[in-house]
Amino acid sequence: MFRQVSRIGLVAVVLAASLVIDARLLFAQANAADALIGNWRMDRSRSVFTGGVPEWRTMKFEKVANNIRHTTETMQGEVVYKLGYNFQVDGKDYPADVQMSVSTVAFKRVDANTFERTGKYMGMVTETVTYTLSEGGKVLTAVQKLSTAPDQVNSTQVFVKE
Repeated sequence: MFRQVSRIGLVAVVLAASLVIDARLLFAQANAADALIGNWRMDRSRSVFTGGVPEWRTMKFEKVANNIRHTTETMQGEVVYKLGYNFQVDGKDYPADVQMSVSTVAFKRVDANTFERTGKYMGMVTETVTYTLSEGGKVLTAVQKLSTAPDQVNSTQVFVKE
């Protein structure tokens, strides 16, 4: 009887420990993008584009349920475009906004201050955006590269946290 009880106790301890570890991993993953959370306004004078330069652009990263919501508003000419999508920082594909040139996005953390978003169209990587936070977390630089020209930077956008 004692042996039976001790086995059940051991199983309970192992299960409890694994739940704690899983909860810590989930918590760490949820907090991985905390530095991105907030409102960001593009500094047009410090940003470089190979194509047309937007009049202005804002980005917002916010927590929603178990995801992060990324919303971008851009004024190009006299038209304001708004797009958004939800994701997690786990390297998995999530549906992109239908207005985007990619159908899915995947975010992963590269290091303490760097995140990488991979955009895919029809399952093939078509763009990579590297988001780098300044040491103080007040400046976010987004470098976009298209897979059709991986050695060429399509844009370098510098955002200031509001």
